[in-house]
Amino acid sequence: MQRPRRQKEKRTHVCIIVNESAASYRPEPIEQLTTRIRNEGGQYTVLRPRTAGNLMEAAQAASGRRRGRRLLPMQFQKRGPVTSLIACGGDGTFNLVARAAQATDLPVGLLPMGRFNNIALSLYTDLGVEASILRIIERSYRLIDVGTVAGQPFFASIGLGLTPHLARMIAKRKTPRLALGWSRLVSQAIAKIEPKKTVVKVDAFRFDISPTILNVHLLSHSVGLPMTPASLVDDRRAEIVFDVRANRRDLAAYAGQISKGKFVYGSEVRLFRGSIITIQPTRGRTLYLDGELIDLPTNILEIKISEKQLKVYR
Repeated sequence: MQRPRRQKEKRTHVCIIVNESAASYRPEPIEQLTTRIRNEGGQYTVLRPRTAGNLMEAAQAASGRRRGRRLLPMQFQKRGPVTSLIACGGDGTFNLVARAAQATDLPVGLLPMGRFNNIALSLYTDLGVEASILRIIERSYRLIDVGTVAGQPFFASIGLGLTPHLARMIAKRKTPRLALGWSRLVSQAIAKIEPKKTVVKVDAFRFDISPTILNVHLLSHSVGLPMTPASLVDDRRAEIVFDVRANRRDLAAYAGQISKGKFVYGSEVRLFRGSIITIQPTRGRTLYLDGELIDLPTNILEIKISEKQLKVYR
């Protein structure tokens, strides 16, 4: 268990980066947050980038990683150095903001406004606005693991096979609330998936599989499902979840069980842990990375856990 850590700077300048295109965006939580910061005697800047590219540039400019006066308001410098970055959006928004925060050793906070909010679900028991604001105001943080895949950082999970299919399906409907709904949805998704022969190496252990599920986790949740018991020990090791000769019925039942927080790893669905993972072949497949879908141009994926962790408000 990590001991709590708290920022020591007395003067605060909170940079709030808002994705107004997030699935559950509302302006009221941002207004509540800025009011609370002002009442606490702090400074803040709100940035509202229009695109994902602008969002990354704004986070880098605010953290000092790049020059970007056109991205920042005139009064920005007078408010002092930025002491934290706050992502207002979903997992993709958090990913882009956290990249800048990790590179500059700044803490990152989160007002969850996405479709899945996997990162928030993994880290917090209370996703309410008041609880989220209190975490930012208290400035107490923990360190979490960071991974890279094909040169791209990720903070929650990546996935091939079932996970990208589920993400596409849920984008067009509501996320299931009950175990039966998850079982049915997974059963429908599996019917559209053709398992492919895949070679996986976890540290020094190599094996051949034809999985429907193949996920690498640093945090517990993916597409709204609590797929692992944790990776929350943050020991610079990831959890790899995959199935071996599981049929449609097995995987539908598995989805129903994990949706209730019951982890049933054994012969059909397995969980390994490691620091360096390679997966091949992958060219032409779709990768789910912290809420985003990426078409892979390369035939081999190498996943590494970084030595440098991320500060995140607890």
